[in-house]
Amino acid sequence: MNEVMAMKQDTVMYASKDVAKRLSVQPVTLRKYAQLLEDKGVSFKKDEKGWRTYSEENIRFLEYLCNMKMMGKSLEEAADHIAALYRANLSIAQPAIPLQEELSFTTFMKAQHEFNQKLVEQLERIEQRQIERDQQLMKAIRETQEAKKQLAATQKKKWWKLWN
Repeated sequence: MNEVMAMKQDTVMYASKDVAKRLSVQPVTLRKYAQLLEDKGVSFKKDEKGWRTYSEENIRFLEYLCNMKMMGKSLEEAADHIAALYRANLSIAQPAIPLQEELSFTTFMKAQHEFNQKLVEQLERIEQRQIERDQQLMKAIRETQEAKKQLAATQKKKWWKLWN
């Protein structure tokens, strides 16, 4: 049962336990997600015992559901979106070029490094501007305090008029 299920018309079908492991979810969660998708119109094949079996396309739908949930979408929204794709006979295809290709990964890393360098430079410029602004502000505060002291010295009140 834990093994890959029967192959019909060159389509590999997987058992719930295998799919749950692959998606890193509990089997009960997988059943809940599959039931939600079935309620929205997505069909799953069932074996002779009436248990769901999962094709690669079903698994991609479930992976997509999990990803949308992790991105903050509700299960209902995600299921509605997937069901719309299913009804339109669209698939959630695997990317044509895997991201893990060494060349594209190296290119990505170089671009990311350049971006990080520019970001650090920009943060340093912002920090320097903040320091200059703070210095100007402190200078203005000191000048204001000095002006108040001078003004107070010229307008000295008699001691009995201090409370008026």
